[in-house]
Amino acid sequence: MGVRGYVVGACCAALTSSVASAGPDWIERNDAGSSIGTAQVPTRSSTNLTLSSLSGSLSSSLDQPDYEDLYFIRIANPGTFSIRPAFAEFDPVLYLFNITVNGEGYGLLGNDDESPTSNLPKLMGASTDGTMVIVTFPGDYVLAVTTQGRHPFSRSGDIFNLASPTEISGPDGPGGINPLEGWRGSGQTGRYGFTLEATEFPRTPAPGVALTLIAGVVGLTGRRRRA
Repeated sequence: MGVRGYVVGACCAALTSSVASAGPDWIERNDAGSSIGTAQVPTRSSTNLTLSSLSGSLSSSLDQPDYEDLYFIRIANPGTFSIRPAFAEFDPVLYLFNITVNGEGYGLLGNDDESPTSNLPKLMGASTDGTMVIVTFPGDYVLAVTTQGRHPFSRSGDIFNLASPTEISGPDGPGGINPLEGWRGSGQTGRYGFTLEATEFPRTPAPGVALTLIAGVVGLTGRRRRA
């Protein structure tokens, strides 16, 4: 997939400022982890619960590449929830995971490209690929920011099968029925920023203690498979 439609270079600084001015936001501290147990938990510094933006960066080293950042977020209103692009210096992909009481993460939704003319992703509260996955209840979830070519997998294979880059996919890969175990594939690096709607700072006190259950999502049992 070619590089098309994302913002790079000097524009990033201006877009970062506009993201921050939109309301309470979170800028990655140190490094957001690549697993549910190491996902970063944004913490609010005021009485305002709203979380309006997330920004950070992916980087790499010879011994430990950083091709995905995971964050806890709280979806306050599933009907109006969305995560939209502000900027990225790479070809980004977004995934949303449901968290069980024992801290496992199950794939819910994923998107590669917002539209045929832009490779910046967008997530909303329902799939568009026929899997009929819908986020039905408010609660804490985990958002993953990664790159095109990088795939979340479980013990039975890739969790998602993005047959079309513009679809919002349910967990219809061979690994979709099992929890996240890791990531594989080639990755990219650079800065990113996303604006969030109908989201709040998470109430999860620490990774692995989330109270959002799989009962908060419908459509998982009826997902379609693709070759």
